[in-house]
Amino acid sequence: MKCDLHIHSNMSDGIFSPERLVDLAVERGLDCISVTDHDGFEGTRRARAHALQTGLRYVVGAELSTLAEGVDVHILAYNVDVDDPDLAVAMETVSRLRDDRNRLMADKLKQHGFPIDLDALAAHGFVGRPVIAREMVRLGYCKDVAEAFDKYIGADKCCYVQSKRLSPEEAIRLTLRFGGLPVLAHPKQLRMDKPRFERFLRKLVSVGLAGIEANYFTHNIYERNYYDRLAKKYSLISTGGSDFHDYVHGVEIGTKSFSPNAYTCRILGI
Repeated sequence: MKCDLHIHSNMSDGIFSPERLVDLAVERGLDCISVTDHDGFEGTRRARAHALQTGLRYVVGAELSTLAEGVDVHILAYNVDVDDPDLAVAMETVSRLRDDRNRLMADKLKQHGFPIDLDALAAHGFVGRPVIAREMVRLGYCKDVAEAFDKYIGADKCCYVQSKRLSPEEAIRLTLRFGGLPVLAHPKQLRMDKPRFERFLRKLVSVGLAGIEANYFTHNIYERNYYDRLAKKYSLISTGGSDFHDYVHGVEIGTKSFSPNAYTCRILGI
């Protein structure tokens, strides 16, 4: 089974609609996908509805942004009950924290001579740093998205703002509250040595972590095997994906698919 369980649509900071992502997956021979937009479930709802029409297997998902000890930690929330009306209320806090960060970042950009109309961007939906970077390119402030991050809005750059966020434990509990399966995304990006990482993983497992994204597209074979071993050790599912946003961030759908093991398939219901 060929799967991609980490994809972003234009309901967050991707470039394609949820429906187009489903069509691309079908065209490229994938068996199952998940649209995992940042801190929101509307894209995954739309993708699920379209996948039902095409016959493509589908896993509901989102990517929740959290912070622990100054480190960005992302939790993939799979199989959440997106039809529960209380979910939208629970996500309002997450959205408010992101919006506050965006305002502070826009203020810094203006102070450095790069004003952007944040309200106009927000009128079109989700606003994250990639959206802001693309707007900076459109306005001629930067030649490309990479320059926007490298010079201005990347971590520790002059216009960067560290947002207040949920803790990983809070994101795990939120996912569990709505019947979901919380999975630690792209663990290599945490930049922890093995002893520290395993201590951190055990802490998350103790509050209900259900999986680890062992087959993330940047992981080499040794890293994948290491994270797979940890998944087996702690009875976690092992997921993977392309993290496709656009032709700069992530890789194209279908070029880095993975085949989940039997345990992962059973727990995810695919």
